[in-house]
Amino acid sequence: MALVGVVPYGSLFIDASWRDILSGIRDCTVSSPDRQLNTRRLQKIWTTAQNPNHVLPCLSVRTGLDLFLTVKKFPPGSEIIMSAINIPDMARVVRHHGVRVIPIDVHIETLSPKVELLEGLITERTVAVLVAHLYGKWFDMSEVIDIARRHGLYVLEDCAEGFCGFEYIGDPRSDIAFFSFGVIKPSTAFGGSILKIKDSELFAAMNEAYSLYPTQSSLEYMKKLLKYSVATVGLNWPFLTGYGVFVVQNVLGIDHQKMWISLLRGFPDQFFQKIRQQPSAGLLSLLVHRCIGFRQKSFQVGVDKGRHADMLLKNPSMMKVGDKADNRNYWLFPILVEKPDEVIDSLCKKGINAYRGATQLNVIEPHTDTSHQLSEQLTHYPEEARFIIDHVVYLPIHKRVPYYYIERVCKGLEEVLQKHGTVFQKPCFERPLVVLNGKPAPKLPSKL
Repeated sequence: MALVGVVPYGSLFIDASWRDILSGIRDCTVSSPDRQLNTRRLQKIWTTAQNPNHVLPCLSVRTGLDLFLTVKKFPPGSEIIMSAINIPDMARVVRHHGVRVIPIDVHIETLSPKVELLEGLITERTVAVLVAHLYGKWFDMSEVIDIARRHGLYVLEDCAEGFCGFEYIGDPRSDIAFFSFGVIKPSTAFGGSILKIKDSELFAAMNEAYSLYPTQSSLEYMKKLLKYSVATVGLNWPFLTGYGVFVVQNVLGIDHQKMWISLLRGFPDQFFQKIRQQPSAGLLSLLVHRCIGFRQKSFQVGVDKGRHADMLLKNPSMMKVGDKADNRNYWLFPILVEKPDEVIDSLCKKGINAYRGATQLNVIEPHTDTSHQLSEQLTHYPEEARFIIDHVVYLPIHKRVPYYYIERVCKGLEEVLQKHGTVFQKPCFERPLVVLNGKPAPKLPSKL
């Protein structure tokens, strides 16, 4: 393979400039930003006519979820229904508070939760529904909110992958909407999150409890900035993401992307101690800087390039993910294929840097530790979510990739898939439902 054919971009990139990074380092060393002032600035920026809900800046989305559960003190054995694709840490936080996670499957076409299953998953122990907008794709929250309201449940809207500007900052009817500015998220501040909280009493309780948390030190945040600046070189410099990667992966046999993903983990150790902090002054300052500097036109470039690739990709040996979502943004560009490892290997040999583990997203599995109450534990297994994770490939298509290379990626994928020559279709996932104790539940397969 000649290096001239290499596509010098990866499936991940850091959505920040060196000016952004240097601004953060400056605020950790030279200047002394006012934490309270920047908190008020963020509250003003994030309060809009469409969504006037309260604003609480946090260290991370995991911090915000942990804070909510700490304040609410739900009885042990309570349940939260959660989108069946999320990062494992979200389920870890819920379970840490003695609350069971009940996964609800998602549709491949829209990435929305299967609302038709929601009523059947609600029990007298259910306290909240946590649904996620995945891969930057948005769905209408109305049905979820209507069902939750009928049962007196909290609605938690996970928008960690969905920031797309201030025209839409979560459904104002959601009790809490969570936005992330982690290292690989759009408009990253290399950490930080924004919570939009509907109820004034809940906001006051969470704000008061959070004010007692220790504050992340400027030194700790600066270490993150320095670490992530190395990742920025590795992921954003075309020479390294293309030609360097080709040599490392094809000649040396090193999985470079696995190395970067490991480096980018937000809380690799002392998890709860690390998330239970307030953001440093430098982080709040950079978060203000990124929010003020957000440009819808620049964001739209990535959307246009994603849609261009969507138009080019028509091979029946692949499936698109979320192509019927209400609002299709492109945080990542996932596709589904029958044999993802083989496809990635073939693309890599063509100099196309596709990947499977570009994110920590995984399937949230149902509980299996309380089988003595079998009839109450029967839930619809998230088969469609499992199908997505088992077959996903992330393509190097995003706003930094020129159209010329996007077309080369699509052409290369077409050539690889033509060799497979099989039509790849969505299986029939729905299991027949039976009624147990007045609750719809999936019919278990026979063990005979």
